[in-house]
Formats: sequence, structure tokens, C-alpha cells
Amino acid sequence: MPKTKKKDGVEQIVAKAFAHPLRVQILIILNERVASPNLLSQELDQSLNLVAYHVRVLEKYDCIELVDTKQRRGATEHFYRATRRQFLTDTEWSRMPAALRPGLSGAMLKAVFDDIEEAVKENTFDELEDRHLSRVPMVVDKQAWSDVTALLLGTLDRLLEIQAEASARLANSDESGMLTKVEMLHFKSPQVKDGEVAADAEADSTTAAETD
Repeated sequence: MPKTKKKDGVEQIVAKAFAHPLRVQILIILNERVASPNLLSQELDQSLNLVAYHVRVLEKYDCIELVDTKQRRGATEHFYRATRRQFLTDTEWSRMPAALRPGLSGAMLKAVFDDIEEAVKENTFDELEDRHLSRVPMVVDKQAWSDVTALLLGTLDRLLEIQAEASARLANSDESGMLTKVEMLHFKSPQVKDGEVAADAEADSTTAAETD
């Protein structure tokens, strides 16, 4: 259990741990790899003292754990990894104070934009013929909104299953793992202005390979 007072429920703990966008950025990185506050400060372009403070908060709430230490120039460098996924459950998100949500979304979107920018710059984005890129504007009612939300949650669960299956196969083979990124978004857009055609909500998609 997290090292906090017993009265703190899971949602309260998550709210406190995610109460600063920088902590979300740190958690995103530590979900992908092990890093120290020093390495994190360089990657995030933030002061070491500030990053170290937020790392301590994440460790306090058991979002990360210490996995290694190394001696560097007479000091001990601590290396951490994440112990929880960087996304929140629907229940956790619903109980998150509304004032904190834009900052958390901004931190996650920054990671998404950074992923895309890096792949484009390194020419890996279009390297595989069956990569997927789509944009689907829609006009929906409340039922359809809920249906899309449920579909994406189911997709997320299946993605985690696929990752686990791949990890098991890689552990028993000589094949090198391939780093990929799956970014999913679903959000309400500003209402169309008078005179604009709602039929503009047509799919814009590009896939290098089509299936029957």
C-alpha cells in the first residue's frame, strides 16, 4: 500500500500523485524506461532540484520504485521505473479536480506530439507499409459518444494483451523487439458555425495497406 495515511483512498492518492503536469511527464518516461532524476531533468529541460522533488512525490505514492543506484563523482545516482500505467481509469479521472484536468491532458498530449515529431524526423513514421494514420470527424448523439468510448477502452485492453503476448514470445526467441507507439484520441470539437455543412464530418484516413 502507498506510504500515506489510511484515510487516503486510491483516487485521492492518484489525484495527489498526478496533481502536477511535470509528474505526468516523468511517469510517462519511466513507463518506457529506467531513468534517474538527473537524466529526467536533462530530457525535460527542468532543474534537477525540481525534478528530484517530483520524483520523491511519485515514489511516496508508489507510482515509481527504485531499481538501481550508481556512484558518480562521489554522489549516488538513483534510477527509477514506473509501477503503474501513465493513464487513469475512468473512475480516477472523474474524481480528478476539474482544474487539474487541462494540465494533465497537456502533459499527455506533449508526449504524443513528441512521439510523432521524433518518428517523422527519424524517417520511421512511414517506414512500414501497413502503418496506420487516420482522422475521423463525426457528428454523434450521446449514445454514439458512449459507444466510441467503450470501443476505445476495449481496444486499450486488447493492446495491453497484445503487448504481454509479444513480450512472452520475445523472451523465448532471438527476435529483436520493435518499439512502436499507439496514440488514441477521442474528444469533443467546438460546434460548427452557422452555414458550415455538418457533412464535413467525413473520414480522412490514410493506410498503406487495406484489408478485406
